[in-house]
Amino acid sequence: MKKNLTMITLSLSALIATSAMAAPQHDPRFNHQPPAPTHWNSNEKHPSQSHWNNGNKYNNHHVNPSRDWRVGQPFPRAYNSSHYKIDYSDVKRLSKPKRHQEWFKINGDYVLVNSNKNTIAQII
Repeated sequence: MKKNLTMITLSLSALIATSAMAAPQHDPRFNHQPPAPTHWNSNEKHPSQSHWNNGNKYNNHHVNPSRDWRVGQPFPRAYNSSHYKIDYSDVKRLSKPKRHQEWFKINGDYVLVNSNKNTIAQII
């Protein structure tokens, strides 16, 4: 009887240990980090290579300014950096910005921002 109880106990403990090791350690669907901006050029480091993403196929939110944003709404702070700013003379279809306005390129769209009010003036 004692031998049978020992065998059952060892079998159960081995079963529990192997199932705990086989369980996934992290489910990527529940990665609650904010989406990264996707303005990267081909010569820069792509977001999928950065440390926060780790090749996460579920973290696929991409901002499309022409679809997601409207003229007059506040310009998101995440995109207000020198990485997104562009010179209007580099792109033929962009007009010269007025005083206190700047052009930004975000995911292929050009956004004219009023820097005093931090609002979107135009989206191309």
